[in-house]
Amino acid sequence: MGDTPDIRQIRSAARIMLICPDCGQENSELADRLRGMNSYSCRGNGCDYSFILGGRRQDIGKGFVEACKRFYAAFYTMRGQGAR
Repeated sequence: MGDTPDIRQIRSAARIMLICPDCGQENSELADRLRGMNSYSCRGNGCDYSFILGGRRQDIGKGFVEACKRFYAAFYTMRGQGAR
């Protein structure tokens, strides 16, 4: 087992390939560096494309929380009607 690398080492050494949809430039970056960023600018000559990395996760979390609230509100409303 001493020869097997730790999963944390593998994840931190992973390279992510971002291919620009505007100019086709291949942008390679370490996963750890990208993890803390909200956006990443393309390195292509004269290209001003920016990859959005962090905005969507928060929206998904908020949507999930709102769906749970609606579910529990409906559940407790129906439960209250059945108890009468």
